[in-house]
Amino acid sequence: MKRKWLVSAIVAGLSILLTQVESGKAAEQHIASPVGLADGPGIWVNLWSYPTADVESYALKLHNNGIRNVFVQTSRSNTPAIRQPEVLGPLIDACHHYKIRVIAWSFLELGNPEADAQKLIEAARFRSATGQTFDAIAPNMEKDLDSTKVERLSKALRAQLGPTYPMIAVVYSPLNKAAQVAKTPWKLLDKYYDVIAPMDYWNSKFAKLEPYSYTRDTVKKVRELCGRPDVEIHIIGDGMKTHGPEIKEFMRACRDTSVTSASLYPFHQMTEEQYVSLNGYHEYFPVNSRYRLAAFHELIKSGAMTNVSLDPSKSIPRGEFYRLVAHRLTGRKDLQDSQAINILLDYGVVPDEHKDALANAPLYVGEAMEHREAYAVVANAVEAKNRAHKLGLKLNGVHPVKLTRAKGKRVDWFSLPAQAQQGQKSTKQMLNYIDAAHIVLSADHDLR
Repeated sequence: MKRKWLVSAIVAGLSILLTQVESGKAAEQHIASPVGLADGPGIWVNLWSYPTADVESYALKLHNNGIRNVFVQTSRSNTPAIRQPEVLGPLIDACHHYKIRVIAWSFLELGNPEADAQKLIEAARFRSATGQTFDAIAPNMEKDLDSTKVERLSKALRAQLGPTYPMIAVVYSPLNKAAQVAKTPWKLLDKYYDVIAPMDYWNSKFAKLEPYSYTRDTVKKVRELCGRPDVEIHIIGDGMKTHGPEIKEFMRACRDTSVTSASLYPFHQMTEEQYVSLNGYHEYFPVNSRYRLAAFHELIKSGAMTNVSLDPSKSIPRGEFYRLVAHRLTGRKDLQDSQAINILLDYGVVPDEHKDALANAPLYVGEAMEHREAYAVVANAVEAKNRAHKLGLKLNGVHPVKLTRAKGKRVDWFSLPAQAQQGQKSTKQMLNYIDAAHIVLSADHDLR
């Protein structure tokens, strides 16, 4: 029975994912495809480190090492807006040929915020000989983080580029001890910018920090200061004389905190060791991490997800996931966990055999769940919705009727309770909030 259930759950999950991939309905109908950054690793290029050789070969090397984003410095406060247009145009063309996004960044002192903004506005409007443009801009704000000046800069950028142009705010990690960092207006940045990109530099002038904990704590602090769990964070890792083991620890921290994307800022040029390390990026990041975050954001915005902590990498309780599925199935936002469980039992989404377990084990409802259970619940919910549509029934949770085929008793529908596993190290993949949002929204077209 256990083998049959595992195969059934995997098939159900794959069916949902294949539907998403083949039809694209979830992405097209519910959330826009994220623009600006691409899913994948990035590197940073300074004014003095533009590629001097054939840019086509340079872009090919980036492509072959899995690089998907190149942040190219176009100016400083005391330089022209476009420092090297003769290199920049061909570089954008070559990178776009290999599906690499190019982001313009500028080091801004904010002595004159409107003049600084104009430099990046000109960069955003720059065209290569073939008409190619930058994919986003990224003002780098380090020197003067007075909130009034930051807002003047940001308002000027939005006034000229519009509300939907992708903008990335580059600032110090909130853990940095420099005096000006304490002035960083995090909620103001979150208001104007699509992505917050903290400079996560663990090779401090004063102490060598540990990459994993520094990165993990940076992410947590940014979410806390912005005041929301769905803020998009792009972490800029320390590439200044950094070696492979540190980079892997950096990416591991990104994975464990559900960061959307990351890049390295090199000392001058990327080393071969750093390229090799970034080539393993997708061992730590989901290939669709920006879509997953967008799904999470959409469910929070719609009110479908409510009791979310500031850490979306935490496991979602079983009852909360059931409530999310029941909400998408019935359209009711006022459901309590117990009501959601009863609705899913009534419609056969959760088998009757587990009614007693759910009713008599309240702690169990609040425990984490595995991915395979989530896929099975959603697959059954889709089946129930399809049958209701054929029968002309409205799923409102008022008139219970079994809408799924009998599949036999599934004794292992749930994981063992956590309290029964004391002393044992769990190897199961537990569902977090972003996982849950991705799974549900991927099937949303068939649930509603």
